[in-house]
Amino acid sequence: MPISTKTFNEQAIRGIARLTEQANAYQEQIATGKKDLRPSQDPVAAARLASVKDLEADVGRFTDNIGAAKTRLGLADTVLESVQTIMIRANELAIQAANGTNSQLDRQAIRAEIDQLRESMIGLANTADDRGQALFGGFVMRDTPFVKDRTGAVTYAGDSGQSAVLAADGLMLATGISGADAFMRVETPTGPVSVFDIFASLSAALDTADEAETSMSLSGGRARLEVATGRDPQLHAFTITGPLGSARISAELVAGATDALVDAINATSQATGLQATADTNTQAVILTAQGGGTISFRDYHIAGMRVATTPITTGMTITPLDGQNVASGPGRILADADHEIGKSIGMIQSGIEHLALQRARIGANYNAADIQSEALARKALVVAETRAGIEDADMAEVISKLQSLLVNRDAAQQVFAKLSQQSLFDFLR
Repeated sequence: MPISTKTFNEQAIRGIARLTEQANAYQEQIATGKKDLRPSQDPVAAARLASVKDLEADVGRFTDNIGAAKTRLGLADTVLESVQTIMIRANELAIQAANGTNSQLDRQAIRAEIDQLRESMIGLANTADDRGQALFGGFVMRDTPFVKDRTGAVTYAGDSGQSAVLAADGLMLATGISGADAFMRVETPTGPVSVFDIFASLSAALDTADEAETSMSLSGGRARLEVATGRDPQLHAFTITGPLGSARISAELVAGATDALVDAINATSQATGLQATADTNTQAVILTAQGGGTISFRDYHIAGMRVATTPITTGMTITPLDGQNVASGPGRILADADHEIGKSIGMIQSGIEHLALQRARIGANYNAADIQSEALARKALVVAETRAGIEDADMAEVISKLQSLLVNRDAAQQVFAKLSQQSLFDFLR
């Protein structure tokens, strides 16, 4: 009978099985190049690896966010560059239109191109990114930010928010600028206007160039002034020149009332040599120059008007008169100074400078994204090295342990096989 017992056999088999399992584990490490970091095998290393993986995931998310931010910033800069090119072309056309040799037909041809450039600019302002989100809508990303009303005026339907992404713990990175900053707040001498209104103003100035003037002179010493204004008080100001000199006239006017204008002109009579009286029949002002000298008007500004309009609904019609206050020539419209093409040129140049500033802001944000991207790349490298140090297996050590383990397992198997076959007679022999 065998001298081995059932318990001995079971213990020996379990021991060999453990050695085989360990050998398999070493072989798996050789195949994958990774240590066995199950919590049951190495709880400390497993905890460290979990922490490193979380950090690695954060770096990945931040890197993706920065990539998306750089895509939006790059696209925004490209759009503003195109808008700037359009404004440079508009400036060239405005300078061309300001040439006094142009006919009204020539100005209408230029106006047609200006209107088309404005439409192109509206389309660019409504550009969306690769996710379908408006570039210049602020926090309102799903709607079209710039819309035209029934009069053709462009309004902003977005907000002044600045979209941003999380680029690191506690660090928000801007992904663009709002449409209000980019297109609606161009600083001009008359106040902030939109780039779309600048184009509309130039278009109106071109359209009304034949019917209105921004400065004029009349000989004969007498003129009738008829002001077109609304029912609400509105400040009208202009520079008037008579035989004695010039003065700045300023008066709040309402429809049908001329007293304020008469008083304002007469208050400067000693400086200008001009006298005003009210014509109650026509609700106009009769202007008379001492000695029948020349009367001139310039720099007409109407409060609330920042750009030219067409048709002209607010202005002053000036008619030359003879000695009996009968019209001696056709009436001419004195329009707000914004109807001067030269004013539009100045506003366009302000718009070009404004866009350059906005592009500089975008460039600064893009540079910040680049710097943070480089910092994350360095951090990702450190994290990768740390993770490798935790989970990468030492191949020479593992192979050495496997070879030693296989030798021990084979020896144990041989001993077990030999002992399990011996009987009591073999032991007594």
